[in-house]
Amino acid sequence: MTRLDELGRGPSRVGALAVLALLLALIYAGLALPYLGYIDGLDEQVATRQAVLERMRALTTTPDPNAERSIATAATALLLPDVSEAQAVGQLQDRLKRFATSDGIELQGLQVLPHVETTAVTRLGVRLRGSGDMPALNRFLYAIESAEPALLVDNLRLQARTVGTPAPAAASSGAQATPSATLDIQLDVVGFRLPDQ
Repeated sequence: MTRLDELGRGPSRVGALAVLALLLALIYAGLALPYLGYIDGLDEQVATRQAVLERMRALTTTPDPNAERSIATAATALLLPDVSEAQAVGQLQDRLKRFATSDGIELQGLQVLPHVETTAVTRLGVRLRGSGDMPALNRFLYAIESAEPALLVDNLRLQARTVGTPAPAAASSGAQATPSATLDIQLDVVGFRLPDQ
């Protein structure tokens, strides 16, 4: 080989190396960089999900004391007061008498039902007998079911009784009096309290 051939080969090697370096840079920029960015994105997603998982575990293992208090307060608001059973039943009867008087129900009797104890609550009940018209009954039932502490209506029995006496003017003319429907009502009202310890 002559010296001139050696000189000609040098620039072509440099050019080939430059082209090779350019191809490697393009491959790196076109394939490797996006792939590395994708891998970094996956690492960030895994870290975010891990943080969420740790937070969920912390929430489930350590209950919030304020949440427990608010649940206990709400549950206590639904129960009859923490007094003796006789006092709780007496208060229940007084409430029912007030509701009946204000809503137009004529009471005919109240009977205390036997209590039923479970592990969680004691069920106290009163059987009420009375009479009134349908609007009065609706108001009475609404008053019971919207009361706090919570009361439940159980075993509701209704029987219509038609009462109609002719008015003096109607009796002389032979016309019929307009009957008014009175309902005979019997229902059990139930309240709950914590069992005696």
